[in-house]
Amino acid sequence: MKPLFSFLLLFVFVSCQSISQTKGQERSGSVNEPPEFIEGLYINTKTIRDKKRWSLLFQVMKDAGMNTAVVDMQPHPPTPEQMTEAKALGIYMVARVVNFEGGLTEKSPNTNLMASIQKSIRKACELGFPEIQLDYIRYADGGTNFSMSYEKRYESILGIIKEHKEKTKESCPSDTRWTADIFGRVPFIENDVIGQKVEPFSEELNGLYPMLYPSHFYGLTKRVADPYGTIKDGLDLTVKRAKQGTKAIAWVQGFNMMVGPSKLSYTDYIKVQMQGARDSAGHGFIVWNAGNEYLETMNAYEKYKKEPTPNQSNLSKNE
Repeated sequence: MKPLFSFLLLFVFVSCQSISQTKGQERSGSVNEPPEFIEGLYINTKTIRDKKRWSLLFQVMKDAGMNTAVVDMQPHPPTPEQMTEAKALGIYMVARVVNFEGGLTEKSPNTNLMASIQKSIRKACELGFPEIQLDYIRYADGGTNFSMSYEKRYESILGIIKEHKEKTKESCPSDTRWTADIFGRVPFIENDVIGQKVEPFSEELNGLYPMLYPSHFYGLTKRVADPYGTIKDGLDLTVKRAKQGTKAIAWVQGFNMMVGPSKLSYTDYIKVQMQGARDSAGHGFIVWNAGNEYLETMNAYEKYKKEPTPNQSNLSKNE
């Protein structure tokens, strides 16, 4: 299906549906405050550069009842006019700032790279993003050629986060929320070579976004086959391990990869992940689709809103 046709179908579909209330639709009084329960989409550079596509997608989100967008800042950030448009629709805006694509391969990043990252952070704050989400804030997964203990790795990554805050404080208000994406496996294990750990991260950050895509739990058959339980368990563990008050929002899988083992349709596969987030101790979900093709996601979201709990057959096989 061609992208434009899919997008038009998406718009017609959502516009024709009745809007029911869910806890995800409960917003605070300001778009600069995070919703009580986040429900949203990832917005890529392609969408940012296509003003019509941007406007259509944000209107679809608003009409459906979603409340949050995680937006790329590199290489082309949104314009002030796009920010105004999104906020006028009541959408909470999160700036996604990539740090080390693929992970850091040296003990410390070079100064030019750090300056470039901090330039993007400053730009996000100047545009009025209330939240800075640091992505790829980690070491490479098995790709480093140096020796460093787990604790030293955690200290090093936290030091980078602290430096970002310090070097951008003239542009970023004191109430800016700082969050980070973490590997989906991190909530489930004690230590990780990539330098991410729930406990120390939660001491320095306001929120964590574990990337709980079931397809990425390679070799763990039960996790791959149980999208509801994988999301719910991952958020529950993140909240349990994090400092009190730390938000935990799941990245859920909005792409068709390894869906077969779940024995669910693609739409229902996305839907039960949303339900897993809602039934957890966490604080919401963001759907990731790299190409921003969200027709199936919006079908899933409409079904999710209408079903207060999953069918018994879809409950976590790990419970």
